[in-house]
Amino acid sequence: MKIKQAVATLCTLLLLSGNLFAQDYAASVKLSTLGVNVEVYRSFGPSFNLRLGGSMFSYTYQSGVKQGEDYEMNAKLDLSSVALLGDWYPFESTSLHVTGGAVVNLNKPVVTAIPTITKTIGGDVYNKDNLGTIGIDLSFNKVAPYIGIGIGNPTAGDKGLGFVMDIGAYYQGPPKVSMKATGLLAPSASPEQEAIVATNLDWFKFYPVVSLGLSYKF
Repeated sequence: MKIKQAVATLCTLLLLSGNLFAQDYAASVKLSTLGVNVEVYRSFGPSFNLRLGGSMFSYTYQSGVKQGEDYEMNAKLDLSSVALLGDWYPFESTSLHVTGGAVVNLNKPVVTAIPTITKTIGGDVYNKDNLGTIGIDLSFNKVAPYIGIGIGNPTAGDKGLGFVMDIGAYYQGPPKVSMKATGLLAPSASPEQEAIVATNLDWFKFYPVVSLGLSYKF
């Protein structure tokens, strides 16, 4: 909720600050790999736009109990970000642009594994309640640089609708891993295991961004 309020406030201030030059403003709504994205654009000449936007998305997954699987997997993905980006249009004859800027990255994936079987250890029988659960939380750098390319110039031309597309990535750094476990699985949440998981996810330093949507020039 705080992210929504911050984005709404910043977008309102950006719009009001240039109410004498409304022809230089536009807004867009897009679907992207960051979720639902809303942006406000301000033109600074024919070759440069500045834009401010926010994205949000939430997804919950529950695998349920599956035959042959030792664990039931529950996952929750909360995507939340705020971006301040600049678009440079190097060619007057096309809306192709190069984009750079920064993203406030508040993405938060959480995975929990729950045993679904009974194990016998040293002659003792342990059910899933004795075994406990194990959870993995991931976090990333809060501020991430972004670079990309795209098509569309929402502030160009006459008032009305337009099309916008962006492809790029931001560098969020290696994921920081926090593990929590209960019951007999508690030793699994050791710093050594966290380091192993972090190493396995080291490839996830970059977050890909692909977005498509509609813009409107005021």
